[in-house]
Amino acid sequence: MIEVYFATNRKVEAEGAEPAFGNAFNESGPHTLRFGSAAVRKRRGEYSVERIDLAPETLVEGASEKEVLGSKQIFETLRERMQSENIDVICLIHGYASDMESALARAAELKDKYRVQGREPLAFVFSWPSDGAMAPLISYYSDRDDARASGLAIARAFLKLRDFLIKIGRERHCEQSIHLVAHSMGNYALRHAFQAIRGELGGRLPQIIDNIFLMAADEDDDVFEHDHKLRLLPSLAKAVHIYYSRGDRALMISDRTKRNPDRLGAEGPRIRDNIPRKISLVDCRDVDEAKGDLSNHQYYRLRPEVVADVNQVLSGKTPDEIAGRAYIHDDRSYRIKPKAKRGKARK
Repeated sequence: MIEVYFATNRKVEAEGAEPAFGNAFNESGPHTLRFGSAAVRKRRGEYSVERIDLAPETLVEGASEKEVLGSKQIFETLRERMQSENIDVICLIHGYASDMESALARAAELKDKYRVQGREPLAFVFSWPSDGAMAPLISYYSDRDDARASGLAIARAFLKLRDFLIKIGRERHCEQSIHLVAHSMGNYALRHAFQAIRGELGGRLPQIIDNIFLMAADEDDDVFEHDHKLRLLPSLAKAVHIYYSRGDRALMISDRTKRNPDRLGAEGPRIRDNIPRKISLVDCRDVDEAKGDLSNHQYYRLRPEVVADVNQVLSGKTPDEIAGRAYIHDDRSYRIKPKAKRGKARK
């Protein structure tokens, strides 16, 4: 069984022994958060949720000492495990058309496949209320609106973590790392979360995150040119890694049929002259196809070469030290090389 921790601003449709979550915002508003954990089972390469436990939450107006906070319980559990097991945390912000169970399953898959110096990380997912459907236009625009509105909730989760770390004191920090993975439209949600954090903290951004991975980002390709987008995102982490592919069919559809600007996850940043050294560009055009993925949009979890690349990043290797890459000087990027198939000679 794979353990996954979560925060969500989805509507809680049922509490108790078997909580259920809908594809609408929490009744108290899109900024409202609930925390918990889930058990996910892996069978024949597929991941399915077996149990969800919602952390108890009791808010008492004017009497904070009597409050029960789900965030505090989950953060303390993570801190204790990180410290006692000497392991990092992978946090996922999922993309378009994902219900609660598929979000938990995706996080479990990353925990199962991603490694930090050979060690399995803990998994945490922020699940915003995407529709969990693939209707060509209606669901896409609905999800985009929901991703934008969820930025404040994601920011609140980050700020709750910051406040938790401040309150427990430096001597109780676990000294392990937190890594963030944003996939597809989750990058658009991340943009609005980041702007909400900036609005709250101004220029005093805490560097809580080690690595931020922007995977197949359904985000504008000029996002690192503007302060109101993600130009200042590197201040939040030690390093930012952009994985992209021009063969990503999901982003082609986003570009051509949804009237979006060129996508970051298709060709990388539009202008590369002023990209900070903290940002690495990783071209996945040769490793974007995978069995069962007709869109070439899921390589971050389905292609062994990409998973191996990520694992080397998580293990602390610098961009030029990572095996399986080639540096493309004119493009200022690294390109992941496909693994040679057995029985076929290398070209």
